Amino acid sequence: MGWIIGFAVILAPSLIGLTFAVRTARRVGNAERAMRVLADRPGWQRIERGKDGEEWAGYAGHFPWLLRTWHGITVTGRFGDHRVTVARRYEQISRRDDQHWLIVCFDLRGSGPNLRLERHWSAAELDLTFSKDLPYLTMSDDSAGTAERFYASDLPKRLVRFAGPAVSFRGDGACFVYPLPEVVDMDKLLGELAGLLPDLAVLARDAAREDEADST
Repeated sequence: MGWIIGFAVILAPSLIGLTFAVRTARRVGNAERAMRVLADRPGWQRIERGKDGEEWAGYAGHFPWLLRTWHGITVTGRFGDHRVTVARRYEQISRRDDQHWLIVCFDLRGSGPNLRLERHWSAAELDLTFSKDLPYLTMSDDSAGTAERFYASDLPKRLVRFAGPAVSFRGDGACFVYPLPEVVDMDKLLGELAGLLPDLAVLARDAAREDEADST
């Protein structure tokens, strides 16, 4: 009996790693199938390289740390009133394991104030930490006021319900980043994220107005 227990202990890390790898492979497969369905629709297309020969990097102004990742698959097209680009990128984190990211960026009209909603893992990329009791770190020209308004709204619950992406919102675009979630229906995910845009715009404008009031 003792040798069985010992053997199980030795094998446990390998089995855990195998389970994680299988789960990741399933998520990658599901996400890519959902993205190919989008790419096959009228008005949508898969992007390999831009006109300049470079990979699409519309996320860089929002989350520049993603520039270290590798290109997976990228599709773009119109969803409702917005042009949307959806990308999967990845990076090798160990000899056996890769980290995959799902990026969803909406092109918005005009310009406006900036707002960031960082998760613990995305804040760490900026060398920032915050209370583990909170799901998001709010960053704006009026961070304290934004945090109060954000947590008084239903946005935290809605974001967590949608798998809890990190968010960068600017007047000309909004970008959502996930450690690859389980995605089967990309339409549903895009619809949920598009539904957040008006409330994120209000939160960003309120932060800008408070900053202007404090400056006068």
